[in-house]
Amino acid sequence: MSDRDIGAFSISVYAGPKAGDYDKVIKAYIESHMNADYKILRTIMNDNASFNIPREEKVLVQSKRDIVKAMKEVGGLKQNCKATYEVVAKSNALVMVRVDFCYDDCVQKNFLVLEKNDERQWQIAQVYKIFNDKGPAATSEKVIANN
Repeated sequence: MSDRDIGAFSISVYAGPKAGDYDKVIKAYIESHMNADYKILRTIMNDNASFNIPREEKVLVQSKRDIVKAMKEVGGLKQNCKATYEVVAKSNALVMVRVDFCYDDCVQKNFLVLEKNDERQWQIAQVYKIFNDKGPAATSEKVIANN
């Protein structure tokens, strides 16, 4: 093994998890949301996962079971939006992702926390949903802070 080979190996070891491993979970989450597919959601979330949704000055916390049940009740309702996502931070055990569902009049920002389970498979542990209005009536400040 040459010095060049060792350098390439070192870079790949410290580059974090391979995107394909957790990327499949992110794409499955988007598909489950876009098609209200509770079967997909049920498989990609860990059993203790929760959805945290702000309502006025409170945060509603819903369990995986509650979200899957609600999704099952709407029966495959198709969402009229576009989805994009960005990996915000990652390590070999944890990945944080922002998924934006862009509707005509608002953006639903979903912040996902993915963790590896005991079988070393990625699953969603937490979801935080925040709705931002679009257009001139929007009065909320930007989330980005300058330090």
